[in-house]
Amino acid sequence: MDLKPHATLTKTLCALLKITIGVLAIAVLTDFYNLYSYSTLSSDVDVNEVILPSDVVVIVVGLIQLILTVITGITFLRWIYRSNKNLRMLSGESMVFTPGWSVGWYFIPIANFYKPYQAMKEIWDISHRNAATDHALVGWWWALWLISNFLGRLAFRLVLRADNVSSYAASAIVYIISDGLDIILTIVALAMVTRIGNAYAQNIVEPSEPGIGLRRA
Repeated sequence: MDLKPHATLTKTLCALLKITIGVLAIAVLTDFYNLYSYSTLSSDVDVNEVILPSDVVVIVVGLIQLILTVITGITFLRWIYRSNKNLRMLSGESMVFTPGWSVGWYFIPIANFYKPYQAMKEIWDISHRNAATDHALVGWWWALWLISNFLGRLAFRLVLRADNVSSYAASAIVYIISDGLDIILTIVALAMVTRIGNAYAQNIVEPSEPGIGLRRA
């Protein structure tokens, strides 16, 4: 076997999710600031000719969000891969999804609307030793993920099409809703990862002998 400890990556992911919640809270405040700036701006102003202080703040916070999203997203996919791989090799249970496809389905159009949820549900089940557990947390996580993606795309399109004060204010409102929803999504994701991590630690015994192949990297 060529395995890596599950707990280490779980702790890293949980830390990143907590940081994300804090950054999203700042983003919501920034969105409100941007909404106030455009709501109090004269409708006669050509928004294409001015840069408001709130625009600069939004750009800076947005860049931080983007970098953090990439780092957290990669870590989350690594966690899914490792969870699936370790459970497949240590649980003694047969699994439908392979480690590669538990991640790969996120990038397949149409299938990415439901396959990642099924893969996560399987990780939840196996980590809990197929005990009678409530899957509501996984369901809420996936529903919020889909809604969040839709709102994020909508907000981005509104910004690209905005050409006056009112349309910029409208896009700021959508961003407030989008970032606010992302806070809820991240809290639910944190709870789900924590629950799976705790169940894994309780029910799965990782080999400690160097000869078995558990690597600490």
